[in-house]
Amino acid sequence: MIKYKTGGHQERNKRAGTENVAGIVGLGKAIELVYQDFENYNKKLMNLRDYYISQVEEKISDVKLNGHRTKRLAGNANISFKDVEGDALLLNLDINGICASSGSACSSGSLKPSHVLVATGIEPEFAQGTLRVTFGDNNTKEDVDFLIEKLVETVDKLRKMSLG
Repeated sequence: MIKYKTGGHQERNKRAGTENVAGIVGLGKAIELVYQDFENYNKKLMNLRDYYISQVEEKISDVKLNGHRTKRLAGNANISFKDVEGDALLLNLDINGICASSGSACSSGSLKPSHVLVATGIEPEFAQGTLRVTFGDNNTKEDVDFLIEKLVETVDKLRKMSLG
């Protein structure tokens, strides 16, 4: 039987090569820079997220917020729209320059509704029409207003098409 080593004696036979010192230092500096204004950054994203959620709930009927209202990532909102196909929703938003997703990042490309949402008991007429939006540092309240405007138009149009 042949024994294979993956590293030299100086590495206790575990890893060949040397550590990426420049990468380690760079990562440390990046983390330091992120935390310089982390609270303000998170506050901004939470304000955009909460404004988005409240406007969707106010202006569009038959919606369901997925997950806890506040115990979620600062810039993340996942909302399901009854009687709307997620792919059609995405295409219509994309035409207007809006980037979003109809499911979790780990299931992008799948046509099936989220297995997590299904497991929570969400009704099928909601599960197919899920939209995940993520806000970032460059987004503004005006961006959210534009998103809401296009979302209201799109959901109305798609519901009229699907319900006749």
